[in-house]
Amino acid sequence: MEWKKLVELEDENLWRGTVFRFPATYPFEPVVDFMLFLDSASESGFSLVCTTGYKSGHHEGGLPLEARAKGKVQAISKTWLIENWTNWVYPETSVTEVQVSEGYTQEIGTIA
Repeated sequence: MEWKKLVELEDENLWRGTVFRFPATYPFEPVVDFMLFLDSASESGFSLVCTTGYKSGHHEGGLPLEARAKGKVQAISKTWLIENWTNWVYPETSVTEVQVSEGYTQEIGTIA
């Protein structure tokens, strides 16, 4: 898995499956991951889910229509997310501390 700082990403579009990793506080662990997923109940069509620790699987909130990327793509705008991180995602962590990955990698191995 390759991590980059959100504020340094070149691509303006954030796609489903994108993972955001950032420092957090209780009730989360010291580091938490949220994943962007398609959600027809959300105005934008996207929401965030926690994918790590005790709160893994918890819906963390839908994103508004204005979060959508421009054009005929099914994505969220990186610029919008950076500008609205503290209002819509996690106010306790500065957006400059957020790392991003295109998604989790599947390690090939054996199943016991």
